[in-house]
Amino acid sequence: MPISESLAKLSDSMAEMSKKAKEAETRTDQARAMNQEQLQAHATEARSAVDRRREDMKARAASGQEEMEANWASLRDHVHEQFDKMRAKIEERRAEHDVHLAERRADRAESYAFHAVYFAEDAIAEAEAAVLEAADARTLADAKSRSAASA
Repeated sequence: MPISESLAKLSDSMAEMSKKAKEAETRTDQARAMNQEQLQAHATEARSAVDRRREDMKARAASGQEEMEANWASLRDHVHEQFDKMRAKIEERRAEHDVHLAERRADRAESYAFHAVYFAEDAIAEAEAAVLEAADARTLADAKSRSAASA
């Protein structure tokens, strides 16, 4: 695939990721005006969307088990597993009504959210580097292909 086609597809993917990040930012900002019932409903909806995406990613990885895809799938699975463990701990505490415990639970939930955002920022930076490295690799491959054809 020519570099322009590859970059166009990757650029479209980055634009979609940016759009989703902006939508998440908007929903997060709107959460400040919601009551607890609304927040729980939106959190449940968001968790369902994450779970659906996770299943889609697993299905895609299973359909083409190249080494790099398998490594990324493994990393995603590990990170999701860690997030699931943190969420489970948060959920355990949800039933507790003590003010101090609720405050610590909220602190842990906020910490989890900050770590999730930091992870996403790292993933975006990694995606950008990967796109540029792919473009570089495609340029090199095209150049070698042209020189081999003219030799």
